[in-house]
Amino acid sequence: MEKLKNIKLIASDIDGTLINSKSETTKKTVEMIKKAHEQGIKFAICSGRPVSGITPLLKDWNLEEYCDYVIGMNGGEVLDRTNNKFITSYMLDEPTLKKLIKLYDAQGFITCYFDDTGLYVSRMSDDVINVATRTKSPVFTADIYEKTKGPQTKLMMIVEPERMDEIHEFYEKTKDESKYIGFKTAHDLFEINHPLLGKDVGVRIVAASMNIDLDNVLAFGDTTNDVPMLADLKHSVVMANGTQDAKDVAKYETLSCNDDGIAVFLEKYV
Repeated sequence: MEKLKNIKLIASDIDGTLINSKSETTKKTVEMIKKAHEQGIKFAICSGRPVSGITPLLKDWNLEEYCDYVIGMNGGEVLDRTNNKFITSYMLDEPTLKKLIKLYDAQGFITCYFDDTGLYVSRMSDDVINVATRTKSPVFTADIYEKTKGPQTKLMMIVEPERMDEIHEFYEKTKDESKYIGFKTAHDLFEINHPLLGKDVGVRIVAASMNIDLDNVLAFGDTTNDVPMLADLKHSVVMANGTQDAKDVAKYETLSCNDDGIAVFLEKYV
């Protein structure tokens, strides 16, 4: 494989991609992102997390100087850090959200969502603590149904890993994909978005703001919520630790997030 030409934007998922299983960016990964940045290549984080939950962590990941854009909520929020410009896109309406909250609460799943103040959950559990710790978010218990006012970018369910197949099956039986789509985003998270929303939307917004073609974008991801982005781009890379659906659509594969997968690919091909 030859080096990729005319890459002007690198977009990367966070969990299982940019950070390793210890929730850290490695020195080599940061060095290669810095090198690309010095060559004029912009860098964007593209995550299911909210923008407000990502930006405080850039310093911890040693990326504060090199991250130009933050795409959050699976493409539902975009922050241009250079111009401090914030954009939101497709959101779920309140009646749909409340119907879903009732539906999944009745099955014993923990409904939740992020806002600027933290993670709100219908009840506490060890899995909730794990998610809050991983995302470094304050966590609060609340009546999610009553707290939901107006449209939201997504609804999340924190799931015991052994129940992930069960929630997939329940979603397939009850889904209305004219109003929403659902998918696994981590071993303990299942999320529901507007049917037109995906990480590809966020990448397209950034590419348009930069006035570049999608062929000038290189993306890294590892799992189901990365699939629209990986499938949409000519240059997309899945991690060795990625799920099969992501591997099926990505154009290239690199080493795992624990083996400097992003850094190795950038060093060889960019």
